[in-house]
Amino acid sequence: MLMKFNNLKELLIFNIKYYRYINNYSQERLAELCKLSPRYITDIERGLHCPTIPKLEVIAKALNLEPYQLFMNIERDDKIIDKINNFRQYNQKD
Repeated sequence: MLMKFNNLKELLIFNIKYYRYINNYSQERLAELCKLSPRYITDIERGLHCPTIPKLEVIAKALNLEPYQLFMNIERDDKIIDKINNFRQYNQKD
């Protein structure tokens, strides 16, 4: 599935979540691999923080990617997208 994003930040956020799910990492595990706090990863995924280039390089490496891949809009696995969308954290009502 090819998705549409309003801006580069949305694409980056989605790709971090998507590849985290592909690697079967929790936010805590990704944070541990990156030597970042779990809260920081959560805040990135919620769009509250925009990581610096050095931190993006660390995150990409932990996700087994080249950094530029975090900015690519590619065809994605529908099952992973469903998993992301159905996870309660992403469907909480305000």
